[in-house]
Amino acid sequence: CDKVTQSSPDQTVASGSEVVLLCTYDSTYSNPYLFWYRIRPDYNFQFVFYGIKSRSQGAYFTQGRFSVKHLLTQKAFHLVISPVRTEDSATYYCAMSTMLQVPRKS
Repeated sequence: CDKVTQSSPDQTVASGSEVVLLCTYDSTYSNPYLFWYRIRPDYNFQFVFYGIKSRSQGAYFTQGRFSVKHLLTQKAFHLVISPVRTEDSATYYCAMSTMLQVPRKS
């Protein structure tokens, strides 16, 4: 059964600090694509990061403050935000797929 598990879904952190959003996965596929998405308070849905094996890529707004810890042996794909800003407030979702369609930049 393929699944992702997020722990500590509700976190309140101070601006300027670091937060790690935890995600683990289990898959019958050896190299699943992993993703982080978020829904902001204005209901704007945004792609945040994707990763496969040792490669990852973030959205334009992630540069410099967002990163992922992709721990292959632990099957983990944690999102790290540092330093946190108020505009990072959102509901974050970890997801997995065995197929990838990269969105085009507009």
